[in-house]
Amino acid sequence: MVDTLNSGTVFVAFNARGLYTSITYTNLMQKVIGQSVKQTDQTFLLSYVKDYCRAITENYRIYHKRSLTRNLELEREDLSSYAKQQLDAMEDGTANLMRFRYEVGRKYYKIIQEEFDTFQNRNEYRDGSVHAFVGKDPSILGNVYKPASWKAPHTKHVRFSFCEPKDLQKLLDPNFVDWAGGYLYLR
Repeated sequence: MVDTLNSGTVFVAFNARGLYTSITYTNLMQKVIGQSVKQTDQTFLLSYVKDYCRAITENYRIYHKRSLTRNLELEREDLSSYAKQQLDAMEDGTANLMRFRYEVGRKYYKIIQEEFDTFQNRNEYRDGSVHAFVGKDPSILGNVYKPASWKAPHTKHVRFSFCEPKDLQKLLDPNFVDWAGGYLYLR
């Protein structure tokens, strides 16, 4: 049990053994505010990561619709009938398009591409590949990395940062991000 007394600007805390420590009010407030800012940053970053996944998913939907529209314009009956069927499914909301989700890790958010699997009547979304990693540790907060493998990012170069306003605007724009990840390569 800890009893706390307020004597002006110094807090005195007694622990179970009767020992006490003193913490100045300003140091305590700095610690509380620092923790609050870190939590706020994590909350904002998580909402940005969710919006980032939505932007990449929307980019794929735009790409897929454009491809199907071009196929519809071709003179080949086999391509145009498939395209018509798929476009109708997109219009009525029954199309099972590729989508992107995130997983929370210890140091990173992992952005994962999911594809709808119909093999042997599975009819479920399954993980395809890692699209990107976003740093959540305070030292790398908001940094976007290209994946090196399923488990780890390529950390030699930061590709974008959610902490930079220009990068944030780009990363949440479906016309900038690319579902295939081409924007993550160094130029």
